[in-house]
Amino acid sequence: MADSGFHPGGHAPLSVVVIGAGFSGIGMGVALRRAGIEDFVIVERATDVGGVWRDNHYPGAACDVPSHLYSFSFEPKADWTHVFARQPEIADYLRHCADKYGLLPHIRFGTAVRGAQYDEATQLWTVRLADGHQLVTRLLVSGVGQLSRPALPSIPGIEDFQGHSFHSADWDTRYELAGKRVAVIGTGASAIQFVPAIAPQVASLTVFQRSPAWMMKRPDRPYRAIEKRAFAEIPALAKLHRLGIYLKYESRALAFTRFKSLMKPAVALPFHRLLRRQVQDPALRRKLTPDYPIGCKRILLSSDYLAAIARPNVELVIDGIRRVTATGVEAVDGRHHQVDAIIYGTGFAATEFLAPMTITGRAGVDLNAAWRDGAAAYLGMAVPGFPNFFMLYGPNTNLGHNSIVYMLESQIAHVMRCIAQMRDSGAATVEVKPERHTRYNARVQQRLGATVWNGCKSWYVDANGHNSTNWPGFTFSYRWITAHRSLQAYRFEAPDADAAGYSTRVLALQAMRERASAALLRGILRTSFRPLIGPPFPAPIQRAWVEALSTTMPGKAGTHRQRIRIADRPVEILRAPRERPSTALLYLHGGAFCLGSPRTHRSISTHLAHASGMAVWVPDYRLAPEHPYPAALDDALACFNAMLVHGYRPEQIAIAGDSAGGALALELALRLRELGKTPAALAVISPVTDPSLSGDTVRDNAAIDPMLRRGWVEQGLRWYGGADTPLLERDLSGLPPTLIQVGEQEILLSDATRFAQRAVAQGVDLRLERHEARWHVFHLQSFYLQTAVDALQTMAAFCRAQTAAPDAVPAAHRRPQAATP
Repeated sequence: MADSGFHPGGHAPLSVVVIGAGFSGIGMGVALRRAGIEDFVIVERATDVGGVWRDNHYPGAACDVPSHLYSFSFEPKADWTHVFARQPEIADYLRHCADKYGLLPHIRFGTAVRGAQYDEATQLWTVRLADGHQLVTRLLVSGVGQLSRPALPSIPGIEDFQGHSFHSADWDTRYELAGKRVAVIGTGASAIQFVPAIAPQVASLTVFQRSPAWMMKRPDRPYRAIEKRAFAEIPALAKLHRLGIYLKYESRALAFTRFKSLMKPAVALPFHRLLRRQVQDPALRRKLTPDYPIGCKRILLSSDYLAAIARPNVELVIDGIRRVTATGVEAVDGRHHQVDAIIYGTGFAATEFLAPMTITGRAGVDLNAAWRDGAAAYLGMAVPGFPNFFMLYGPNTNLGHNSIVYMLESQIAHVMRCIAQMRDSGAATVEVKPERHTRYNARVQQRLGATVWNGCKSWYVDANGHNSTNWPGFTFSYRWITAHRSLQAYRFEAPDADAAGYSTRVLALQAMRERASAALLRGILRTSFRPLIGPPFPAPIQRAWVEALSTTMPGKAGTHRQRIRIADRPVEILRAPRERPSTALLYLHGGAFCLGSPRTHRSISTHLAHASGMAVWVPDYRLAPEHPYPAALDDALACFNAMLVHGYRPEQIAIAGDSAGGALALELALRLRELGKTPAALAVISPVTDPSLSGDTVRDNAAIDPMLRRGWVEQGLRWYGGADTPLLERDLSGLPPTLIQVGEQEILLSDATRFAQRAVAQGVDLRLERHEARWHVFHLQSFYLQTAVDALQTMAAFCRAQTAAPDAVPAAHRRPQAATP
């Protein structure tokens, strides 16, 4: 294979790197080629395709989903030999798909992935390979799935055993079992297939069972020649057969996720009939009868496992294992079982996603650290802080009732939707929004609470009791979500060609509702705000009109408001129900220094309170022309000092503001720098930084900014006065980490970009976001625009990340007492 995708070495980065060549990787590769994307590589640690169906070649290995459904919809196979395909046939099917769709030249065999790291400056992933090479790619897709790493039990003495041992996923075909004394540890989905296959061969078989399994008969049979011929000659018949299987299996989700009582007639009664028929010994039947809720652990399919356990050369041991010795296995009851071989049928590390690879995202955050409370991903595919990274068969996408291949095709189609959106919009990155990720996974966990998978310990649940494995609904509902509703959960960004890595363009949502809302708001602002704010109207009339308009821009419900007085000025303190009591945000409202109040900007401040969890202090600072410079700045400084008195430290406070309030926030930060009280962060929206209004966009965007006109800005600046030295000429070194958000259609765009350029040149850690198709402080319309909410949540996340969060609230911290009216 040509090494055009290998980096370094001057080659262009790949479009996509896919990890793994099982069902996920092959399906992803086919989708990429169908979309005309050829510069991709599939990295496979083995020397062949197939994934788990290549590795799991133990005797009796077969699928527990019917063959015609356990295959790609785009590549039906008419000549499946059995209703439930055997391992060799599935492995051959995957080889056929890789060959037919031209994937073999794209696959790099025999190379494991050690890890991958995202570079924020280049917006690229560097994938480290075990052979020392690296791949550089725009998008990284993991197709390793949940069942790729065999799990060995934690039993003392495993390494002391002198006989032969192996895991069922690494079956040793060279070892002859015939006539041997064999121990099997584990009775999961693999063991119930290989135990009946090897029981007739071995001299004795000792099966160590931790817990029995609910089991259903597998209705398997060979397909007749006439059936296979009909499927080949009449494709519609094969599709109808596949649909029938799908509907039958999909209906089982009702019992798994909605009506648990259905499990008794569907599973318990047939199980007990099968048990009575195949096991005559009442004592053995009791050992094989589960004592936990049906479905809590995986329901297994087998028509001959119970009969195999009842064979005279098979012993079922239900006592726990004390240790493994040099010659066998010692049970808790003290009995020592001498064996020649031990086979571990202990399954896979299903909840240890992506291990042992290390995936490192923004700011050097390791994915395992992000998942310290349990693995979670939006739609099982995307994680905040890991741009351009998707997982197939990730957290909470496993099924208990239907074909995982159907889920994989839904996920692959979703990834391709994201790729298509990036190509169409010119975006360089796609990243799920943190709040959408959190909300989605909270809903998944809530719904899991009503399913059969609660109530016992199983491989579905991790060590913390978090179910990161199963999808708690129908597969068709998952497909609908991935196909229709989900792109709004992502943030698409494009690099700013004029900035050295610190500036990005945040692309606008293309949803019809968002576009319609934006168009309507532009019209309203042009007619009811822009012409009525500024000259020739005096300040009192402007203030009254803005107060009236603010009633149409409500804040976020559920916010606790408290009013106090500081230096004889009102201050509004906003708190959300889930507050981080040790951090706070000082917000300075906009209004050209001459109008506005905490009340007029609640559509911003309340969202910041909820999204950040911080207490948001909003001073009602004095306004011009009655109170020119430095009255507003003095009021802002007094509020900051009051926050210190109430127990906050400077590193626990972020300062934010919009428009004129953004300029005040910058001025306040510079003043605090001189006083040795530098805050933790600055987050400003469309700040006024050039009182001469000499920026290009003041002229170029005058006709398209529906919010702001030059005359109003000039009036406000004239009334206010301001410092002798403009912000664009000040020494900005020593400012805290700063986020600036600005609309691309506003007249103050150049004020923000020139300030950002100067700040970065003087060593400030600054990020500039230019929001596509948005106007001056569009955040005020958060009640109507999802893009405004998203921008505010990004600002809140920035402030939250930058502020210190000690383990305990400072001793001096207390809620300020409300002033007496």
